[in-house]
Amino acid sequence: MITRRSRTSENIAKRQRQRKFANVSTSGEHIPLTNMNWSERWCTLPLEDETQIKQIYEFEVREDDVYVVTFPKCGTTWIQEATWLLWNDLDFATANSVDLTMRSVFMELSALYTSMPRNTIELSKAAKSPRVLKSHLPAHLIPKQIWEKKNKIIYCARNPKDTAVSYFHFHRGLGTWMGEIDEFVEDLINDDILYSPYWQHLMDFWQMRKQGNVFFTTYEDMKRDLRKVLIELNDFLEKPTLSDENLQKLEEHLSFNNMKASTRTNLTYAVKAGHGSPHVRPDFEFMRRGIVGSYRDELGQESLEKLDKWTSQNLAKYNVTLKEIFGEL
Repeated sequence: MITRRSRTSENIAKRQRQRKFANVSTSGEHIPLTNMNWSERWCTLPLEDETQIKQIYEFEVREDDVYVVTFPKCGTTWIQEATWLLWNDLDFATANSVDLTMRSVFMELSALYTSMPRNTIELSKAAKSPRVLKSHLPAHLIPKQIWEKKNKIIYCARNPKDTAVSYFHFHRGLGTWMGEIDEFVEDLINDDILYSPYWQHLMDFWQMRKQGNVFFTTYEDMKRDLRKVLIELNDFLEKPTLSDENLQKLEEHLSFNNMKASTRTNLTYAVKAGHGSPHVRPDFEFMRRGIVGSYRDELGQESLEKLDKWTSQNLAKYNVTLKEIFGEL
């Protein structure tokens, strides 16, 4: 594992409550992408996380593990709940009685927030099979055995503008962001936000979307036709065909209104009660609007233009269009 201190100006540190970040990478030798200089593909993470991040990289993977991987605020909880239910044969009774955070552990959470009362890596190890584990880490930092054992990976992406808006509100609500939304956009573009770079994170999995163990979808696809995505995901997980009745029940369970109303999936109360930070705002919402296009009434023209330029520059490297990934926005 390779670690270097990220460049963090005084203004950036002030906006992020003096949080110190490091750039972390690995050799990436197990990943099925060729001609990649993995040692130069960094991920921005807290300095104090290195030991636990190494533990995740060396994590002992079981044959029947499934991994949900996303950049933050890209429909993670939505696809995570869908995956858990499909992988566990539509066990709605457990889904409605046990928090998703316990059914599907966020592996590196205690590495990000050292005030967490429980070590989430140990919780991940102790979880009963079949495990559905969640991570926001990029391809070269998730457990390397995933690539060796070909475990199933479900990756959900979201368009960069809505991601920026949702991620801003999340950090602002946590009290870990003190700046304005236009400053957040600037830091996201400059890879100074937790888990950035956004485009490398997304495009590595986009390029691997045809690998047999990778399922790539988008928040936009799920909003456009949830049933279609669920059928495809069920097939990917090699589960029996779902009846229309079960599909309907699953769609209802996964509706935004239902998930926002449920304390099993909406972590607003849990974050306020147990995050361990004195800075969580009273108006914090883990789930806010649940729509595509929220950026239209939340971002200013200057930020929109910067995001458009940033997007064009990055997509040009891969010879792909925004529409190819996300459809019509």
